[in-house]
Amino acid sequence: MLVFKFGGASVKDAAGVINLADIVRKYGHEQLLIVVSAMGKTTNALEKLARAYYNRAGDVHETFDEVKQYHYQIISQLFKAGHPVYNEVNNTFVEIDWMIEDEPQDDFDFIYDQIVSIGEMVATRIVDAYLNLQDIKSTWLDVRGYIHTDNTYREGLVGMDKSCADIQQNIPAMLQKGVVVTQGFLGRSEERRVGK
Repeated sequence: MLVFKFGGASVKDAAGVINLADIVRKYGHEQLLIVVSAMGKTTNALEKLARAYYNRAGDVHETFDEVKQYHYQIISQLFKAGHPVYNEVNNTFVEIDWMIEDEPQDDFDFIYDQIVSIGEMVATRIVDAYLNLQDIKSTWLDVRGYIHTDNTYREGLVGMDKSCADIQQNIPAMLQKGVVVTQGFLGRSEERRVGK
C-alpha cells in the first residue's frame, strides 16, 4: 500500500486537482490511500471564521460565503453543472451554516474543531469526485470513523488500539477495489464529535 499526502498548496485550484489526478493515474496498479488537506488557504479562512463567530466580531456570514465561493469556483472549473459534487459540498457546508445561525454555546476549542475540519471534508469530496470523473475508481472515506481520540479538542490524543483495529478491519478491503481518498488531521472523540 502507498499513502500519498497532498497539502493545501497542491490542491489550491482546479489545475492542482487535475495534476493530482495525473499523478494518481501513474500509480493505478498500486493500492493507494490519498490524504488531502484543505484547499489553499482554507484552513486560515476557517480559523478566522471560528474566531469571528466565537467573539461575535465581524460579518461571520460574509467570511463563510467567501470560503464557499472559493470552492464553488474550483468545482465549476472541474465539473459540469448538475454534477452530484455540488450537492455533496453544499451539504457539508450546511453543517457550519446551521452552527453560525445560533449564538456560540460551546468553548472555543470545540467550535474551532467543528468549523475548521470542514476544509478537509470539502477538499476530499471534490478530489474523490474528480478522480471518478476521470475513470479513476475512487472511494471517499470519512476518517472520523477510524481515528478515535479523547475529548481534548484541537489537541486530541489518538486511541491507537481502537483506531488500528478499525482501520485493519475495513480499509485493506477498500484498497483492493480502488483508490481511497480521506482527510488528514481529523478524528472523532469518544462523544462522536469532530477533533482536529
